[in-house]
Amino acid sequence: MKWTILMSPALLISILLVFLVACGSDSTAPTKSEPAAKPAAKTSSAAPTAKPKAADKAPVVQDNRTDKSLHVVITPMPQDTFLPWKASQSGHLVFRPIIENPATIKPETGVSKVYPQLFTEWEISPDGQDYTFQIRKGVRFHDDQWGEFTVDDFIYNVDSSTQEGSLTGCAATFKAFMGADSATQMKANGDLKVIDDYNFTMHLARAQVDLMSWWMNVLMVPCAQSFSSAQFAAEGESMYETGPSGTGAYQFTSRVLNEYAEMERVPYDHWRVNPDFKTLKISTVPEEATRLAMLLAGEADLADLSKAIHDSATDKGMVVFESPLPAVGLTILPLGQYQVSKVNYNPDDEPWAQTGETGRLVREALNRAIDREPIINTLFKGRGVPMYNTTFHQTLEGWSDRWEEEFEAKYGYDPELAKKLLDQAGYPGDSNGQNRFKMEVRQSSLPGLPEVIEVAQTVMQSLQAVGIDAYIKETEFGKALEEFRDRHDAHYLLPVRQTIRPIAANMRIYYYTGPTDAEKARPTRGVLYMESEIADRVYEQMLSETDMDIRNKITQELGDYIYDEYQTIPVVNIKATIVGNPDVVEDYSFGGVTGVFFNMENIQATR
Repeated sequence: MKWTILMSPALLISILLVFLVACGSDSTAPTKSEPAAKPAAKTSSAAPTAKPKAADKAPVVQDNRTDKSLHVVITPMPQDTFLPWKASQSGHLVFRPIIENPATIKPETGVSKVYPQLFTEWEISPDGQDYTFQIRKGVRFHDDQWGEFTVDDFIYNVDSSTQEGSLTGCAATFKAFMGADSATQMKANGDLKVIDDYNFTMHLARAQVDLMSWWMNVLMVPCAQSFSSAQFAAEGESMYETGPSGTGAYQFTSRVLNEYAEMERVPYDHWRVNPDFKTLKISTVPEEATRLAMLLAGEADLADLSKAIHDSATDKGMVVFESPLPAVGLTILPLGQYQVSKVNYNPDDEPWAQTGETGRLVREALNRAIDREPIINTLFKGRGVPMYNTTFHQTLEGWSDRWEEEFEAKYGYDPELAKKLLDQAGYPGDSNGQNRFKMEVRQSSLPGLPEVIEVAQTVMQSLQAVGIDAYIKETEFGKALEEFRDRHDAHYLLPVRQTIRPIAANMRIYYYTGPTDAEKARPTRGVLYMESEIADRVYEQMLSETDMDIRNKITQELGDYIYDEYQTIPVVNIKATIVGNPDVVEDYSFGGVTGVFFNMENIQATR
């Protein structure tokens, strides 16, 4: 089966998804978003297997180039580094304009369609273990001496993102399905066969049906990027500091870590898009008030601002640009539920992590203690709708209407009931119902959702009100990431951005344990490790299952478990927003599931 432009891949996860629908409420602030189409009706039919019509043609490139400059100010990234493999997905923000991926999405369709980018075609065997790929010819690197993007560059970039010490989140899964520690080793083993510079095959050690809808897609941007292998061979790691050559529509000019990255439009007709703006500067500015002041003073043209202060910008003539589809959500995770691996599992000191009735009662109490309405209406200015189950969405496979219908009865705000539940669980506290147990609440920020800072304060106060000795600890998100992903040793409540992704991708990130690595003495296949045996079983089946009815059934089984066990604290789904100066920016349609900082090469300049 061969998939090309506007494909609906039968064996990829994306065919099993339906269109996302915008679910943000109306706001008085002006926006530049377009109304989203209603979601397509869900179907239980098997995925189609007909071969689509070939369409190996580059898109028609519009030419609206100007000599204008664009300055974007953002919340600091979790990692600010010259080396791409030392940055997580969120840390790749400054790399995105200069690179491309094998496949991509579009803002208006989100995860429901997969589009070719560096790859023009691919075939997948019925068992999900054999792939054939064709690379787009004529995609040049920024510096002509490095030639065109070929199979060698694909291999180099996979090796880079999966090397020891990588923070990309790609290594464990890639090594598992490659059956090797690198693409180079996979090639040496005979499982990656190069036909010519633009064609190759891969025989996977295990089925992995979501390569093009997730792992080699812009949705997982760090895993298969487009930096030059020839440049790396000539210059080594220093290339990333002095001028990495990619294939994107912008090219590197300069960078100062923790301050800014500067890029310029490539000086030739790019194969895909010619950006309106001649130069692009992305600056990290920790203080939100400073970002707002820079926007109002004309020192910045787009600013990452929390929704609570949007009015301060729109009252001065600024405009809110909004993603066409729901982009992210806010969920709160009681970390430390290491109930399968038992690695760094401390249920005696962390009652929320316990199995059985005690843990369920405590986690329900945490949910009942938090009033979601003011978070949605005040912090997010009414731009969101309730999230009913973390990582699940009404338009994704496995959804159950029961979760929404029963939410108020099972999760509704009720601090008095929360106290009774804690008493019942065996945590009555002192004579005043205080000091029931200690609970750390982490406060950290991520680009695209600056509201999490204030949410952490709200959560702490809510827990204190029901007698939990809750306290705030400020930390960089990169440090938290190291604790929960790289050390499997996180024991706190974490308000975090939840991206609306293909459901299997979020299963791995949030709930999958996987085998314990004997050398590291901890699991290495997941990210957040909200562990359960049912999550492991469902995720592993989803890797190869292509029957839509079965996928829906087993996915809903996992969702029911998460919901009924109160494994998380779901809060809100929102559209991503960024505030801009309409005298500079006419329009910006950015990625539904990848957040604000995707598609920057398509920002339209005001004329």
